[in-house]
Amino acid sequence: MRTVIFEVDMRIFCNFAPNLNRRLMEFESFYEKIQDALHQVPDNIRILEKKIDIELQKEYFRQSREAKEGLDATEVLDQAENLFADTTPVDQKQKLLVQLASLERIDALRLIERFKDENKTVLTDWTELAFQESRIRLESSLLGERPVFISSGLGGRGHKFRYFGALFALEDQPFTDWQKELLEKEILFALDHYDSELESIEFHTGFVALTAMIPIREPLRNIFRDIIMECNQIGGFLRTDMLITNVKQFSAEELRDILENKILKEEDNEQAD
Repeated sequence: MRTVIFEVDMRIFCNFAPNLNRRLMEFESFYEKIQDALHQVPDNIRILEKKIDIELQKEYFRQSREAKEGLDATEVLDQAENLFADTTPVDQKQKLLVQLASLERIDALRLIERFKDENKTVLTDWTELAFQESRIRLESSLLGERPVFISSGLGGRGHKFRYFGALFALEDQPFTDWQKELLEKEILFALDHYDSELESIEFHTGFVALTAMIPIREPLRNIFRDIIMECNQIGGFLRTDMLITNVKQFSAEELRDILENKILKEEDNEQAD
């Protein structure tokens, strides 16, 4: 099994300023690298569905790589019952889960599954990663395939990732009813065109936030660019600024901070120059 933690965290603030071309060139280069990598991914991929913190995932897969060195399956299985002992330290339980997930054995998967059903502690996300790794390793061993396991902070389903996006208004004012109606219509149209699904949409003063399920190989830039262009052809009320990420979901307070201390402040500085 090959594991890929796929992080897309595009915070593109493209105002009409002298450095616009440089920013766009950086974005184009970054985006092309992402798309090239995605097109090299085989069809037998598995995507982590659950939302799990990226840093925790990195630590899990770091330990997973190290666990395979000199692993004794009999010894690991003999120690497995320590998972269910309250006296076993958390770090030892983490190590046991990682080791069990590396065995490619049905009895190891059943132990992780049992712990997953019984465990209601801080190890919930760690256990989920171990369960998914164990299940995929066992499948690949039985079927003779080498699947790619791809994860992100916001999870996904099938061949789609969950993305969080935000678009910003030209005026730092609440959206009018017709602007809300147009935005929602254009968002739904663009997502449908790219075989994507809108999960949520929230309107706030100065920005709109949404979550959507988007196929792994679809061009994110085009989707959000199309929404902005179509809305601006009719109403001219959106900035070219956008935020797209599959790493985390931003709160309204965090987006307000981005708007005030990044976009508007930068705009004021450029006007002063």
